[in-house]
Amino acid sequence: MLRQNVNFRFGGPITETVKKLMIINGGIYLLQQISNFIFPGAIEPIFGLNHVGIFYEFKIWQPFTYMFLHGGLLHIFFNLLALWMFGGELELKWGKKIFLQYYFLSGIGAGFFIIIMNLFVYNQFGYSPVTIGASGAIYGILLAYGMIWPNREVLLYFIIPVKIKYLVIVFGLFEFTMTIYGAMGAGGAVSHVGHLGGLITGFIFITYKRRKPHNTQNTDKAEPMPGGAISEFLKQERLKRKQLEIDKRIKAKNIIDSLLEKIAREGMSSLTHKEKNDLEWARKHYYPNDGDIVH
Repeated sequence: MLRQNVNFRFGGPITETVKKLMIINGGIYLLQQISNFIFPGAIEPIFGLNHVGIFYEFKIWQPFTYMFLHGGLLHIFFNLLALWMFGGELELKWGKKIFLQYYFLSGIGAGFFIIIMNLFVYNQFGYSPVTIGASGAIYGILLAYGMIWPNREVLLYFIIPVKIKYLVIVFGLFEFTMTIYGAMGAGGAVSHVGHLGGLITGFIFITYKRRKPHNTQNTDKAEPMPGGAISEFLKQERLKRKQLEIDKRIKAKNIIDSLLEKIAREGMSSLTHKEKNDLEWARKHYYPNDGDIVH
């Protein structure tokens, strides 16, 4: 459940792409259930994600198709609920093209993290799980939402109001911890490395898009990539450092002016030991070194 400021509402806007993704996921889930009723366990090894399928059977489609299979009704319900709650506003913010790029790259990137983990676990412990679900892409969407609207609130467990930025941090730490446990053989039914992979891939995508110069001839009215909380934080930190440098130079100039006046009146020998140290400090902080760039 999502709320903004004091206004409460349930869910987000149903945009065109979000609606299509929900319909496609729901339709494939129904086909998956029908297939498993007729041929139990036949579809997941083909279209789910497994390192054996990738490296030895050359099922190169698996990092894409695994996102459209789900392990049960609750699994797909919560994934589609999160897609509805957070995906629509991202599509409105970015536009259809970038939203789809982000969704699929987050899911596929999560898939590569899963493959690496599965290969490691197989080599260490001898079992090779098959992973299904859109959770990697959903965690990527959650990350993006938290970076863009960090102070919006969600109702955790439909009860506890918490800012989305804290929720993302807690989820990230939890998934990282559980991934470490998974690497030590404490496996389970949830692919924590997939969730973590979606967060990491989403962060890389957003960081890359922000640093890449935008095409000035782009006619798409949607914003290619928002500033977000992290870029705003880094901007404020740069401004603070620059202000500190300015303050130091102002202080250094005042010390130099004051002591030069004293030297002009009373001579160099009139300076105390402390004043000489102050003058040396001021010289270093007022006059930049040869390699310094002042801007």
